[in-house]
Formats: sequence, C-alpha cells, structure tokens
Amino acid sequence: MATRLAGSPFLLLLDVDGTLSPIAERPEYAFVPPATQRVVSDLTRMPGTHVALLSGRGARDAHRLVGVGDVWVLGNHGIEVARPNETPVVRPDVAQYADRIAEARERCNAIADSAPGVIVEDKRWTLSVHYRLADRSIVPAVSAHVVDVAEQLGLRLTAGKEILELRPPIDINKGTASLALAETLGALDREASILCAGDDRTDEDAFQLLRAANSRAVTVHVRGAEGERVTAAEFHVSDPDEMRTLLEQIVEQRRIASNGR
Repeated sequence: MATRLAGSPFLLLLDVDGTLSPIAERPEYAFVPPATQRVVSDLTRMPGTHVALLSGRGARDAHRLVGVGDVWVLGNHGIEVARPNETPVVRPDVAQYADRIAEARERCNAIADSAPGVIVEDKRWTLSVHYRLADRSIVPAVSAHVVDVAEQLGLRLTAGKEILELRPPIDINKGTASLALAETLGALDREASILCAGDDRTDEDAFQLLRAANSRAVTVHVRGAEGERVTAAEFHVSDPDEMRTLLEQIVEQRRIASNGR
C-alpha cells in the first residue's frame, strides 16, 4: 500500500458517514471528530494531493459536516459536484426530475408519519428513508410502500445501511463520479495514486470501477458495527477511528518522502 500511495497526483476519495464520521442514529446527529478534521485538512495542503468527499449527503451538507476547505465534494452519490470552495453543480439531465423527487418526498413523509422511527432525509435531488430507529416488525411494510413510490414515479431505488434511497433514473453513482474526477485530475496516470474509502454498499461501485481503471488504486472498506461482509475493497479497517489512523500514517509517510527528495 505504501508504494502504491507514493505517486502524484494523489487523489483521496473519502466517504463521510461511517468513514470519517461514526454512524449516527439520525443524520443530523453525525459529527466528524476534530482529529479527523485535522488530518483531512493536512492532506489538502500536501503538494500534488486532492481530497474529495464522496457522499450520499447533499454536497453542501457533506462539506458542512466535514468542515474542511479546499476539498472537492461529490454529493448525492455523484449527482452534485463541487470544485474546491465553489458552488455545487448539477447536471441538466438530473434537474428535470426535481418535480418527481418533490412528489416522492411528500409521499414518503406520509409513510413516515404513520411509522414511528422512520425518518425522511430530503437532499433535494435524492431522498433517503432511514429506518434504523424503527421497530423491526414494521420495516417490511415500510420498504414495500417506498418501493411502490419509486415504481409509480419512475425513480431508481437503492438500499444501504438501514436506509432506502430514491434517485433520478440516470446512470450516476459513486463509481462513475469517482472515475470522472480521477480522469479530470490525472489520477489514472501511471505515476499517480488513488485511495478510495467507504463503509456502505453504495461505495462498492467506486471500489469496482477505480480498480478496473487502475489496478494500483487502493480501496478500503470501513467495517464499523456491521462487521465483515463481502466487498470489492482490497483492504479494510475496523471503524472511523482506524480510518483516521490510516490517514495520519499516509500524511506522515508522504511528509518523510517529500523531505527526502
């Protein structure tokens, strides 16, 4: 791993919830520890290094949560892209689904109103229905209702950690967004390095496409409370604390290498 992460440009694609931030019971309870904020900030200041937040959250919300400047943000699973310190941009083919997402929001809010513990997270261009706090007995019915909403409105439905997400039916995901950014920044070149880390099933698209495009790309699954599962990632760490330790080691390694040149 050390050899493969010594190149330039160096692109880090970092999921937020469950990777930089511990998983929280509710989205608004999540936080990124100060020590993690510091190491991410350190990375943004290193020569030839680009940090991108790769999140299911809206781009502005992901940026707010991490609280570090000079980062790229791929929000809403890549539907929104924000260059460092700039406003997020949404593709025109996404914007046309705004009315359908708004209708899905109303219907899912109605589902949540009659299902204690179910939370609807409105991310404008996508919608997340969280059932982490709901009684297990109602989850099948809630899931069936959300599936019906997606089918009736022609939206794409994906599943994550105790969450159902509705998105526009277009071929954008964390993998396609990561690959596009890597190409833009020259991170697929022979002398470049890539690290991609995430904890959820939605991160698997990024692991797979990056490794297919560049066999030297380093992919890391953050296990968390879920523990071990099948993943396309080549490496793993136990939780966000171990992920922070790995990032700290990368900073130290690249500082030593830079001073030795």
